[in-house]
Amino acid sequence: MSSGVTASPDQVSLGVLVAAVDRDVIDAAIAACGVGAKRSDGKLPPRVVAVLTMAMSLFPDDDYEEVATKVTGSLSRFGCWDASWSVPTASGITQARKRLGPVVMEQVFEGVAQAVATSDTRGAWLRRWRLLAIDGFEVDLPDTAGNVEEFGYAGSGKHRSAFPKARVVALAECGTHAFLAARVGAYATGEQTLAQELYPRLLADELLTADRNFYSWDAWDSASRTGAALLWRAPANLALPVVRVLSDGSYLTGSGACHANCVGRGCTKIDRPGGRSEGTPSDAEHIASSQ
Repeated sequence: MSSGVTASPDQVSLGVLVAAVDRDVIDAAIAACGVGAKRSDGKLPPRVVAVLTMAMSLFPDDDYEEVATKVTGSLSRFGCWDASWSVPTASGITQARKRLGPVVMEQVFEGVAQAVATSDTRGAWLRRWRLLAIDGFEVDLPDTAGNVEEFGYAGSGKHRSAFPKARVVALAECGTHAFLAARVGAYATGEQTLAQELYPRLLADELLTADRNFYSWDAWDSASRTGAALLWRAPANLALPVVRVLSDGSYLTGSGACHANCVGRGCTKIDRPGGRSEGTPSDAEHIASSQ
């Protein structure tokens, strides 16, 4: 930044938002959902409402009008705000958000969620694989009747959470923490249920890491069918018999409907990192492969 020029954290956050979310992505999402502007002179066209909605996530402690005031400068640079317009009221923004609907924002996310690591990004690669992680988290929501009905609370009675909560499971790129895909559900929806919707998004040049709570035979099977490599922690009570000890001290094991020699239908062969099957050098590149 030039000498003598300062920027507030709010300006930096908005600048990153505008740079990261291409205007064409927003317009494409609006067109796909059929919620284009009804009036050419309206000061809250769908594109503006979409940017306002994203900005509200940056400033969760501010009310609608405060967020709108912060955003107007960035919207001018974005080409969708007229300097002669006044800041919209909270009720106007509420009605505009209802017209926009939630699907547009989902489409915008799908349009910008992508891998961003370069070949030099530390922690993003293992040999030929792009490293991904899957994990879940909870998000507090405004305490409204609609959110309670859609998402519910955590706990019950005197142990009930103060706010409704959404459960989110996401695929993220290691090294950059960039989200590649995500699913949002009610708090009562389990992480494994949401994760099942994400496994088909995996690619053959990716390696997915996961904690033990994501493991099940169905989950492993769904993820491995994509051709992606898998490196998951397993629950302590999962039986993993030694099928073959390798020269480096690691061993092959099997999980699922397998025979003792791990060649049964539906069996997955698991190599520990660094392990390899005797006589097959290419197996040194396999973290996990399905038979």
